[in-house]
Amino acid sequence: MSFIHFVRDSWLTASYYTGLSRLYHALAGRKRGIISYHNVLPISSLPPFDTYNVDVTAAVFDRQLAFLKKHFRVLPIQELENPDAKGLFLTVDDGMLNNYEILAPILKEHGLSALFAICPAMVDGEVPHIWRDHVFLLLHRAQGQEVWLPIDHYRKPFKVAGNSLSINHLTREVKKYVYENQVADIYGLVREICEQNKGAYSPILHDPLRYQFMNWSQIQDLTKRGHRVASHTMTHRILKFLPEDEKQYELVESKKRLENQLNIPVDVLVYPYGSMAEIDQATVNAAKEAGYQTALMNVRHHLLLEPSLTVPRFAFPPVADAAHLHTIVSGYKFLFR
Repeated sequence: MSFIHFVRDSWLTASYYTGLSRLYHALAGRKRGIISYHNVLPISSLPPFDTYNVDVTAAVFDRQLAFLKKHFRVLPIQELENPDAKGLFLTVDDGMLNNYEILAPILKEHGLSALFAICPAMVDGEVPHIWRDHVFLLLHRAQGQEVWLPIDHYRKPFKVAGNSLSINHLTREVKKYVYENQVADIYGLVREICEQNKGAYSPILHDPLRYQFMNWSQIQDLTKRGHRVASHTMTHRILKFLPEDEKQYELVESKKRLENQLNIPVDVLVYPYGSMAEIDQATVNAAKEAGYQTALMNVRHHLLLEPSLTVPRFAFPPVADAAHLHTIVSGYKFLFR
């Protein structure tokens, strides 16, 4: 832990136990919030390859829910569009198998419901993995070997050492390349990487709970248990980089396929990634044109129009420390930023 993080965590802990963060919440803190989750895994500690910081252990998730119920009001997900509902909502992105096998049973134990954001093309197997997971899995499989990557236009191979630092560094470098070049055909790029390394563009077997998607019967079962489903686009591409016709396909076809498969209306969108780096006003306008009534981002503040289609969310770190979590939910942690 760096010295800056040590000072920050010490300050948050002191603020909580002296009552400052709780006083702030009572007087001016967050009265309504949406928490985003991704993967809940049945392991004792997170592996060092959690490149995107979107995983949490089942034990920590369980303690986080207990904390939320003790200190705040967690609302049924059916109240999401009610502007007068004050409290917290839970959302879960990407639709991996752990959502059904691990996460949903823990929600049931706590009597809570959530919104699950689904990419239909992933469920139907039209794409092997979300692109950023696919890049990670390719590099993980290539430990100790040399790989060719687009970050230097395939001029020389990169050695993938057998440790998390090497794998995470190269994965993030590919992601940086994608954003700097605003790559629209992201799955074409992954296919190209596979071809450059003489490998097949196909699913990579590695921890099905984390990298395999739920099937339609499992998703439908979640809706029968009181949970809700949202569109997460068809293939989890970066909407901001797409031409208008492909952007419409991602938004319209996803909504249509979810409604046909589940026989329920789907008017909530969860933008993939969800920051200003992936969403602009044209993307918001496209979501409105596609018929969504509500859309969720992953930011606390933004300058975009259409408030109902740019609803903020926040995420938890993979910890169960009450002081830290309380300052996040209340908004106290961000007071001086």
